[in-house]
Amino acid sequence: MWLQGMPRERAAALRSALERHPSAVRGVEYPGWYFRRWHFLPDGYCSARSAALYDRLIRPLYWAGSEGRVVALLARWLERTGARRVLEVGPGPGRLLAALRARLPGIEFRAIELSPYFVAAATQRLGEGVVVHGDGRDLHRVGRVFDAVIAAHYVGHLPRHEQQAAIAALAEAARPGGTVVMVEHRWHRLRVPGELRPAARRAAGFSTLQFYRRFAGEGAGA
Repeated sequence: MWLQGMPRERAAALRSALERHPSAVRGVEYPGWYFRRWHFLPDGYCSARSAALYDRLIRPLYWAGSEGRVVALLARWLERTGARRVLEVGPGPGRLLAALRARLPGIEFRAIELSPYFVAAATQRLGEGVVVHGDGRDLHRVGRVFDAVIAAHYVGHLPRHEQQAAIAALAEAARPGGTVVMVEHRWHRLRVPGELRPAARRAAGFSTLQFYRRFAGEGAGA
Protein backbone atom coordinates (compact mmCIF):
# COMPACT_ATOMS: atom_id res chain seq x y z
CA MET A 1 0.00 0.00 0.00
CA TRP A 2 3.05 2.23 -0.27
CA LEU A 3 2.93 3.64 3.24
CA GLN A 4 5.23 6.26 4.64
CA GLY A 5 5.09 7.88 8.03
CA MET A 6 3.90 11.45 8.51
CA PRO A 7 5.37 13.92 11.03
CA ARG A 8 3.12 14.36 14.07
CA GLU A 9 2.81 18.11 13.58
CA ARG A 10 1.75 17.67 9.96
CA ALA A 11 -0.79 15.01 10.90
CA ALA A 12 -2.28 17.30 13.55
CA ALA A 13 -2.61 20.13 11.02
CA LEU A 14 -4.27 17.82 8.49
CA ARG A 15 -6.68 16.48 11.09
CA SER A 16 -7.74 20.02 11.93
CA ALA A 17 -8.24 20.81 8.24
CA LEU A 18 -10.31 17.64 7.75
CA GLU A 19 -12.62 18.57 10.60
CA ARG A 20 -13.17 22.06 9.14
CA HIS A 21 -13.79 20.89 5.58
CA PRO A 22 -17.23 21.90 4.23
CA SER A 23 -18.03 18.25 3.36
CA ALA A 24 -17.06 16.95 6.81
CA VAL A 25 -19.74 15.72 9.20
CA ARG A 26 -19.28 16.53 12.86
CA GLY A 27 -18.45 13.51 14.95
CA VAL A 28 -16.67 11.49 12.27
CA GLU A 29 -13.39 10.29 13.74
CA TYR A 30 -10.10 9.67 11.93
CA PRO A 31 -7.96 6.78 13.21
CA GLY A 32 -4.29 7.45 13.77
CA TRP A 33 -3.22 5.07 10.99
CA TYR A 34 -5.17 7.17 8.48
CA PHE A 35 -2.51 9.86 8.64
CA ARG A 36 0.05 8.17 6.41
CA ARG A 37 1.52 9.10 3.07
CA TRP A 38 -0.55 6.48 1.29
CA HIS A 39 0.86 5.69 -2.17
CA PHE A 40 3.60 8.27 -1.52
CA LEU A 41 1.00 11.04 -1.68
CA PRO A 42 2.35 13.99 0.34
CA ASP A 43 -0.72 14.25 2.58
CA GLY A 44 -2.20 10.80 2.14
CA TYR A 45 -5.93 11.25 1.51
CA CYS A 46 -6.06 14.30 3.76
CA SER A 47 -5.67 17.29 1.44
CA ALA A 48 -7.06 18.62 -1.83
CA ARG A 49 -3.60 18.36 -3.38
CA SER A 50 -3.23 14.68 -2.56
CA ALA A 51 -6.81 13.87 -3.61
CA ALA A 52 -6.15 15.44 -7.01
CA LEU A 53 -2.86 13.56 -7.40
CA TYR A 54 -4.56 10.30 -6.50
CA ASP A 55 -7.26 10.81 -9.12
CA ARG A 56 -4.82 11.86 -11.83
CA LEU A 57 -1.86 9.52 -11.19
CA ILE A 58 -2.39 6.77 -8.62
CA ARG A 59 -5.88 5.59 -9.47
CA PRO A 60 -5.16 4.91 -13.19
CA LEU A 61 -2.04 2.99 -12.15
CA TYR A 62 -3.98 0.88 -9.65
CA TRP A 63 -6.69 -0.01 -12.12
CA ALA A 64 -4.09 -0.70 -14.85
CA GLY A 65 -6.62 -0.75 -17.66
CA SER A 66 -8.97 -3.17 -15.86
CA GLU A 67 -11.72 -0.76 -14.87
CA GLY A 68 -13.86 -1.32 -17.96
CA ARG A 69 -13.83 -5.07 -17.35
CA VAL A 70 -14.66 -4.58 -13.66
CA VAL A 71 -17.57 -2.26 -14.48
CA ALA A 72 -18.95 -4.76 -17.01
CA LEU A 73 -18.74 -7.67 -14.55
CA LEU A 74 -20.31 -5.67 -11.74
CA ALA A 75 -23.11 -4.36 -13.95
CA ARG A 76 -23.88 -7.87 -15.21
CA TRP A 77 -24.04 -9.22 -11.65
CA LEU A 78 -26.26 -6.40 -10.40
CA GLU A 79 -28.63 -6.86 -13.32
CA ARG A 80 -28.77 -10.63 -12.93
CA THR A 81 -29.47 -10.45 -9.18
CA GLY A 82 -32.10 -7.74 -9.56
CA ALA A 83 -30.34 -5.28 -7.24
CA ARG A 84 -32.21 -2.05 -6.60
CA ARG A 85 -30.19 -0.45 -3.79
CA VAL A 86 -26.38 -0.54 -3.98
CA LEU A 87 -23.75 0.87 -1.63
CA GLU A 88 -20.09 1.49 -2.41
CA VAL A 89 -17.72 1.82 0.53
CA GLY A 90 -14.63 3.95 -0.06
CA PRO A 91 -15.54 5.32 -3.52
CA GLY A 92 -12.71 7.87 -3.62
CA PRO A 93 -13.52 10.39 -6.37
CA GLY A 94 -16.60 8.41 -7.42
CA ARG A 95 -15.57 7.27 -10.90
CA LEU A 96 -16.55 3.61 -10.51
CA LEU A 97 -19.97 4.51 -9.15
CA ALA A 98 -20.50 7.02 -11.96
CA ALA A 99 -19.70 4.34 -14.57
CA LEU A 100 -22.11 1.87 -12.95
CA ARG A 101 -24.87 4.45 -12.69
CA ALA A 102 -24.49 5.32 -16.38
CA ARG A 103 -25.08 1.64 -17.23
CA LEU A 104 -27.79 1.02 -14.64
CA PRO A 105 -29.89 4.19 -14.26
CA GLY A 106 -32.70 2.32 -12.51
CA ILE A 107 -30.58 1.45 -9.45
CA GLU A 108 -30.30 3.69 -6.38
CA PHE A 109 -26.59 4.09 -5.65
CA ARG A 110 -25.16 5.38 -2.39
CA ALA A 111 -21.60 5.63 -1.05
CA ILE A 112 -19.70 6.35 2.15
CA GLU A 113 -16.21 7.87 2.19
CA LEU A 114 -13.90 8.94 5.03
CA SER A 115 -11.94 11.68 3.23
CA PRO A 116 -14.06 14.84 2.90
CA TYR A 117 -11.87 15.84 -0.05
CA PHE A 118 -12.99 12.72 -1.89
CA VAL A 119 -16.57 13.30 -0.70
CA ALA A 120 -16.45 16.71 -2.39
CA ALA A 121 -14.96 15.28 -5.61
CA ALA A 122 -17.46 12.41 -5.74
CA THR A 123 -20.38 14.73 -4.99
CA GLN A 124 -19.34 16.98 -7.87
CA ARG A 125 -19.39 13.91 -10.13
CA LEU A 126 -22.50 12.16 -8.75
CA GLY A 127 -24.63 14.97 -7.34
CA GLU A 128 -25.80 15.84 -3.85
CA GLY A 129 -27.05 13.18 -1.48
CA VAL A 130 -25.24 10.21 -3.02
CA VAL A 131 -22.02 10.20 -0.97
CA VAL A 132 -22.10 10.28 2.84
CA HIS A 133 -19.10 11.31 4.91
CA GLY A 134 -18.18 8.54 7.34
CA ASP A 135 -15.99 5.60 8.27
CA GLY A 136 -16.47 2.43 6.23
CA ARG A 137 -15.95 0.35 9.38
CA ASP A 138 -19.08 1.94 10.88
CA LEU A 139 -21.93 2.20 8.39
CA HIS A 140 -24.69 3.45 10.70
CA ARG A 141 -24.64 6.81 8.89
CA VAL A 142 -25.88 5.15 5.72
CA GLY A 143 -28.99 3.88 7.47
CA ARG A 144 -30.19 1.44 4.79
CA VAL A 145 -30.11 -2.28 4.01
CA PHE A 146 -28.63 -2.84 0.55
CA ASP A 147 -29.07 -5.50 -2.11
CA ALA A 148 -25.37 -5.23 -2.90
CA VAL A 149 -22.36 -3.67 -1.16
CA ILE A 150 -19.23 -2.95 -3.21
CA ALA A 151 -15.73 -2.32 -1.86
CA ALA A 152 -13.15 -1.75 -4.61
CA HIS A 153 -9.47 -1.63 -3.61
CA TYR A 154 -10.51 -0.82 -0.06
CA VAL A 155 -10.24 -3.67 2.45
CA GLY A 156 -6.87 -4.97 1.26
CA HIS A 157 -5.32 -1.55 1.79
CA LEU A 158 -6.39 -1.23 5.40
CA PRO A 159 -4.03 -2.24 8.22
CA ARG A 160 -4.44 -5.96 8.87
CA HIS A 161 -5.88 -5.40 12.32
CA GLU A 162 -8.74 -3.35 10.78
CA GLN A 163 -9.67 -5.64 7.90
CA GLN A 164 -11.99 -7.98 9.79
CA ALA A 165 -14.03 -5.08 11.20
CA ALA A 166 -14.29 -3.60 7.71
CA ILE A 167 -15.51 -6.86 6.15
CA ALA A 168 -17.98 -7.39 9.01
CA ALA A 169 -19.39 -3.91 8.34
CA LEU A 170 -19.80 -4.72 4.63
CA ALA A 171 -21.69 -7.89 5.54
CA GLU A 172 -23.92 -6.04 8.01
CA ALA A 173 -24.88 -3.45 5.39
CA ALA A 174 -26.06 -6.14 2.95
CA ARG A 175 -29.53 -7.57 3.41
CA PRO A 176 -29.80 -11.31 4.14
CA GLY A 177 -29.36 -13.01 0.78
CA GLY A 178 -27.73 -9.87 -0.63
CA THR A 179 -24.28 -9.57 -2.17
CA VAL A 180 -20.94 -8.27 -0.97
CA VAL A 181 -18.40 -7.68 -3.74
CA MET A 182 -14.74 -7.00 -2.99
CA VAL A 183 -12.43 -5.95 -5.80
CA GLU A 184 -8.83 -6.52 -4.75
CA HIS A 185 -5.40 -7.05 -6.23
CA ARG A 186 -4.72 -10.73 -6.76
CA TRP A 187 -2.01 -10.77 -4.11
CA HIS A 188 -4.31 -9.57 -1.32
CA ARG A 189 -5.51 -12.43 0.87
CA LEU A 190 -8.53 -11.69 3.05
CA ARG A 191 -10.20 -13.75 5.76
CA VAL A 192 -13.94 -13.65 5.19
CA PRO A 193 -16.41 -14.38 8.04
CA GLY A 194 -18.83 -17.28 7.91
CA GLU A 195 -21.94 -15.17 7.26
CA LEU A 196 -20.55 -14.48 3.77
CA ARG A 197 -20.73 -17.46 1.41
CA PRO A 198 -18.56 -17.46 -1.77
CA ALA A 199 -20.72 -17.03 -4.86
CA ALA A 200 -18.30 -16.29 -7.72
CA ARG A 201 -14.78 -15.15 -8.50
CA ARG A 202 -13.73 -13.28 -11.64
CA ALA A 203 -10.37 -11.98 -12.87
CA ALA A 204 -9.90 -8.53 -14.39
CA GLY A 205 -6.28 -7.63 -15.13
CA PHE A 206 -4.36 -7.43 -11.87
CA SER A 207 -7.65 -7.33 -9.95
CA THR A 208 -9.99 -10.06 -8.77
CA LEU A 209 -13.71 -9.63 -8.13
CA GLN A 210 -14.87 -11.75 -5.20
CA PHE A 211 -18.64 -12.12 -4.94
CA TYR A 212 -20.21 -13.29 -1.67
CA ARG A 213 -23.78 -13.85 -0.59
CA ARG A 214 -24.77 -12.87 2.90
CA PHE A 215 -26.11 -15.96 4.60
CA ALA A 216 -29.88 -15.62 4.74
CA GLY A 217 -30.60 -18.35 7.27
CA GLU A 218 -32.23 -21.75 6.98
CA GLY A 219 -34.87 -21.88 4.30
CA ALA A 220 -34.28 -18.31 3.02
CA GLY A 221 -33.38 -17.50 -0.54
CA ALA A 222 -29.72 -16.79 -1.39
